[in-house]
Amino acid sequence: MSSRHQLLAFVSLLETNKPYLVNCLRAPALQALLLFSRALDTSADCTRLVADSWLEMRVPDSAAALRLLSAALQLRAAWERLLNRPLRAGRSSQVGSGVTQPRPLGLTSRRPLQVQYSLCRLTALEKQNLYVGPQTVAAVPGLPGLFQGVEMTPDEEKGGYRVTEFLTYNCLTSDTDLYSDCLRSFWTCPHCALYMPFTPLERMTHESGCRPQPQEAPPEEAAESSAKATALQRPYHCNACERDFMFTSTEILRHRKQHQ
Repeated sequence: MSSRHQLLAFVSLLETNKPYLVNCLRAPALQALLLFSRALDTSADCTRLVADSWLEMRVPDSAAALRLLSAALQLRAAWERLLNRPLRAGRSSQVGSGVTQPRPLGLTSRRPLQVQYSLCRLTALEKQNLYVGPQTVAAVPGLPGLFQGVEMTPDEEKGGYRVTEFLTYNCLTSDTDLYSDCLRSFWTCPHCALYMPFTPLERMTHESGCRPQPQEAPPEEAAESSAKATALQRPYHCNACERDFMFTSTEILRHRKQHQ
C-alpha cells in the first residue's frame, strides 16, 4: 500500500538490435491510469479498478476511490469537448483560443489527492476469471447527476454497466456482487451535511449533483428571500420555530437538523 506508485511513460519506441524507449518520464500510476487507460473496469464499490484488463488497483478507502473516479470522468469529458470543438469548426490551429480550460479536479493539480492503494499486474489465471459475464439485468440505475444524462447499458461481454466508451461499472468478479445493490453505509455529505445511508453509486450521484448551499438568511431577510423562490423550492412550516419558509428538500433537512 502506497500513494507513490509510478509508471514509466515514453514518447516513442526505437528498435535497432535492441528496443529503446525515447523521451521517458515517471508518472503517478493511479492518476495516469484513470486519465489515459483505454478500458477501465470497476467493482460495485469502486475500490477495485482494472485498467486495460491487466493492471489492478485496490483502493481501500471507498470514498476516496469514488472522488477520484468522478474527477477522472469529468476531466476526460472536458478534454474530449476541448478536442472536438476546434475539429468540428475546422480551426485546429486555435485549440486554446476562446475555450474554457478544464479544472484540475484534484488529479492534476499541484497538490493531488493522496490515496493509499496497491498496484499489481494480473496473472493469466486472474484474467480468465476477471469479469462476471453477461447477466440478466432487471433495471439500469439512473445517474443523471454523475454521468450527465449518459445512458447506461448492460455490457453483454463483461457484465455490469457500460457508462462511457472506456468505463464499465460493476463488471469485476467479487464476493459482494450479488448484494452490491443493497449494501449501504452511513455517510455525511460535505456540501449539505445530509447524513443518510447510501450505496456507493447513490453517494457518488448525490455528491456530484450537490452544490454548497448559501448560509441561511437572518430573520429580517426572510421576507425578501421568500420572494426569490425557485422552481425547486416549496412552502415549509417549521413547528419548532413557528415560521414559514420557501425551502428546497435539502434546505428542509438542514433546517430540521439545526433543531436536533
